[in-house]
Amino acid sequence: MEEDITIDWETFVKSQLHWIRVVYKIEGRQENLQEIYNLYKEFADKKRPAMEDDEEPGWEGNIILALGIDYGDRNLCGNILHCDLKNGVLEIEAEEVAFITDFKILVENHYKDLKVYFITEDNEDDIYTTNDAYRKYFHGLYIDYIVVP
Repeated sequence: MEEDITIDWETFVKSQLHWIRVVYKIEGRQENLQEIYNLYKEFADKKRPAMEDDEEPGWEGNIILALGIDYGDRNLCGNILHCDLKNGVLEIEAEEVAFITDFKILVENHYKDLKVYFITEDNEDDIYTTNDAYRKYFHGLYIDYIVVP
């Protein structure tokens, strides 16, 4: 008699979850970039408490909620490790649960004039992705990077 080894979708997804490194380079109106940067600094410097219980100061959702964005059923599964605004570009380095966070989408939908470039490094599965096909910000990409929209 064969053993039933099927698992449900939720169990499968949870078994695949792991952290990846993501770097965002964000272009747009300076006042919008400054607003995001200022919010990051307020949370990082603990001048403002986390927006939800049991969340860290670096949680991406802090910025989303502070901007008044209702994230509904979207996923916010990342923590910002570093944020810097220089030369008119906002750079955010984050650690996110692999490929399921919607931070980029929520930011782009809120600020219609922003363009968010990103690169991911998933060392666990050797999967690397970017939407910077012309290497505007992310030079020297490995040959095996996947370009995504």
